[in-house]
Amino acid sequence: GTSTPGLVDMHGIARVLPPAIAPSVHRSADSPRRGASDVRANSRKNENIPGLKTPFFNDRGPSTPMPTSDPVQLFCLDRDGVINHDVGVPGVTDVRDFELLPDAARAIRSLNDKGVGVCVVTNQTAVGKGLMEEATLTDVIHPAMRRMLHDEAGADVGSIFYAVKDKSIPCDRRKPAPGMLLEAMTESNCMDVYYGCIMVGDTVTDMQAAARAGARRALVCTGHGEAMGRALAERNVELPCRISMRCDDPTMSFPDECFPMDVYASLGHCVDCVLAESSYQWSARGVYE
Repeated sequence: GTSTPGLVDMHGIARVLPPAIAPSVHRSADSPRRGASDVRANSRKNENIPGLKTPFFNDRGPSTPMPTSDPVQLFCLDRDGVINHDVGVPGVTDVRDFELLPDAARAIRSLNDKGVGVCVVTNQTAVGKGLMEEATLTDVIHPAMRRMLHDEAGADVGSIFYAVKDKSIPCDRRKPAPGMLLEAMTESNCMDVYYGCIMVGDTVTDMQAAARAGARRALVCTGHGEAMGRALAERNVELPCRISMRCDDPTMSFPDECFPMDVYASLGHCVDCVLAESSYQWSARGVYE
């Protein structure tokens, strides 16, 4: 289940404090849950996807307000630094280095229990660089992730969207491009739901992809997001919070298109807050309110 809201802000919206982090537990399992699939990086003849429409609200620009009524139908999760520990460049190329972050499995199970869609949207350019076989990613690492999530909390993720091309090769799927997010939103039939999709990530490119796809932006202070967490803590800003424009970004590392951007302690904290939103309205406070 989710945490009980601890406070109510000036708008009557629930605010959930960051949860206490418990050590993650990994066990073995015979097989992952059925019914979920990896979405192959090169399933189309090319990675430009003009056939996928842009959400109707995408042209409202970086000043678009966050949601006020429609429920979140889909959580798109970055992988490294959000679900599992980020091991640095070139990423997890050996399954032995794959370790879930504390509370990630519990968070995903909470979404499963509420009937909210969950998918993974991840850049895996180590494949494009020749540092890992694509089969290692799809047949070893991702099945292991599914087993770990299931064993720890009975959690399940749906499709896994991944892009493998190296950064030197143009690609409309690799984040910060919105291609994978648009595919995920189309698959979940939430393209025409105002902010029906939320992208949870730990990097600038995650937030850029979300903005370009017209999705809510949720930055977590794990993985590369630890820098944001430290910067906000130095300014005595409590989480969750909203950064509305670049001049309020204490790291000055996110471009204008990323705002407004919501900041949480972790994936678990993000899920608790979103599920606790009163009538699915926004729960976070402005950074400098």
